[in-house]
Amino acid sequence: MSGWLVVWTLDGSPPAPRAWAESTRAALRYGGTLTEHHGKQLALAAWRRGHGEFPLSGTIAVREDAHVAWVGQCVEDTGDATEEAISCVAAPRFDDARVAALNGPFAAVVVRSAPFSVRVLTDRYRHYPVYLHRGSNLVVASTELRCILPWLEGAEMDRDAIDMLLRCGELIDRMTMLEGVDMLPPGTAVHASPQGFEERRYWTMRHDGSAAIGLEATAEDLAQRLTASVRRLEAVSPRLGITLSGGLDSRVILDLCRHPERVPSFTWGLPNCRDIACASQFARIVKSPHVVKHWDAAAFPPLWSRGVDLTGGSCGIESMFMLPHVPLLESACDVVFNGLAGDAILGGNFLKRPWLRENDALRLGRAVWRWRVSEGEDALADRLMGRSGGDSSASERWAASIAARDGARPVERLNDWLYENRVFRTTNGGTMLLRGGVESHAPFFDRDFVDAVIRVNLDHKVKHRLYLEVMKKGAPRSASITWQRTNIAPRRGYHANLAAMALQRLVTHAARAVGVDAYPALKVADQAGWMRGPWKPQIESLLLNERFLQRNLVNADVAQETWRAHLAGNDHTRQISVMIAVELFARMAIDREPQ
Repeated sequence: MSGWLVVWTLDGSPPAPRAWAESTRAALRYGGTLTEHHGKQLALAAWRRGHGEFPLSGTIAVREDAHVAWVGQCVEDTGDATEEAISCVAAPRFDDARVAALNGPFAAVVVRSAPFSVRVLTDRYRHYPVYLHRGSNLVVASTELRCILPWLEGAEMDRDAIDMLLRCGELIDRMTMLEGVDMLPPGTAVHASPQGFEERRYWTMRHDGSAAIGLEATAEDLAQRLTASVRRLEAVSPRLGITLSGGLDSRVILDLCRHPERVPSFTWGLPNCRDIACASQFARIVKSPHVVKHWDAAAFPPLWSRGVDLTGGSCGIESMFMLPHVPLLESACDVVFNGLAGDAILGGNFLKRPWLRENDALRLGRAVWRWRVSEGEDALADRLMGRSGGDSSASERWAASIAARDGARPVERLNDWLYENRVFRTTNGGTMLLRGGVESHAPFFDRDFVDAVIRVNLDHKVKHRLYLEVMKKGAPRSASITWQRTNIAPRRGYHANLAAMALQRLVTHAARAVGVDAYPALKVADQAGWMRGPWKPQIESLLLNERFLQRNLVNADVAQETWRAHLAGNDHTRQISVMIAVELFARMAIDREPQ
């Protein structure tokens, strides 16, 4: 996996050689080659694998008096535009608009020796994490959290981060699992020189649909823009594949490819699930070479430590679907298309009708917390963290962060916040797992597409109304195949699919009341069941281990009680998943166990 690391001291002395050596060893723990540049008070490194990387990712480029460590790829209609992007970020005078116009995932650091300066950048959306630590006499930044560890005077777990993860399964804003280590926000530039240290946002997503056009014209425009995005990326990705589900995002992307027959697709799930049935049918329609794999639950536990390492401990082990299948993808692809958040940015998954009319951003933030976290989950987290009922700061931190965001209506500010947090902090964790073997492009976060989406009337997006129109106009084959969520084809239209979803929800609730699963084929995976079966020995070896019990990161008695309750049939998958990830992260970051 490509990445970079930069360390500079504040007193002009060279960075400590022993810590530097340990950091660079960590960078190469999965193999690859490393390039270094050293200055009087600075050390810079970049690394990459021999395959499965963007052409310039994980390299150090020289631009006049600047050295630029780069990961990612920028793309325009003319093809790969990464060389121009590197020159743009290296320009002596930083131009917000030019950098914000760079089209693609990247993270970069630019260093100069005379006069000394450092510039650290995340892209518009933070496709790549950039971790930052400011010590007493140094600053260190890296795309890999593990490379930060040697520079910490004493690594300590952040209990507020653990609390947040236990409750909602997510981290927000700058939170990481370590005290004193931040994740930089998206669209951020850090500038450091002898004159001081400055961090600011050069771009922020801001929805404003007040002047939006009608539904039909909007769908036509977005279909054209998404097609252009997919075709640009297809043209620069010779060994391209796609993970194909029964949902809408990946099938739309595959349908928009100029040559889908050259794009192998991969689906995994439980036998006879709707995801496999729908994906297989669509792959046949577009002639994509298609591989179906069923889960091998026993394959997951040996990979959990690697998953925690790759994601910086930012998600529980229940979300690590990609891990066992990365070698399969790696054997066929260098780059995979990623349907990251299409369902949210185009389909309205982050929209509820009452939210559209809410005028108080703080009240809306609290409502969204309860949408994400039940009262029972809050109560269990209170007990695990040793807090009295209702004194958790997590929910208020969540709501206050939403309310503090600039923007138009509260619901638009909320969506900006959710993309920045839930999508690029949580959903993007799957992309970070993929990058252990292949790179990834997300067509729904193309510059031109997003610039149009943020001007859309949000009412059009509710319950996938806009999405279905875009499919019919731009990707009609994808609209002709059954959607796993409704069990009918999207081309049947908005009202038919809405009715199907409503009927399915009513039947599900009625069946649940008598202990029956009305739609077993909807289930793609069974983490709760795997925890009681093939995952049980590994979970118990961690949760009942003396190291975990003595860390006091959670109440050990409540943790064991929660595990017993899950074995008895209650569903505490999220909390157990997070506790496993916390323990594995502690072994990596606190105990410093080798990978």
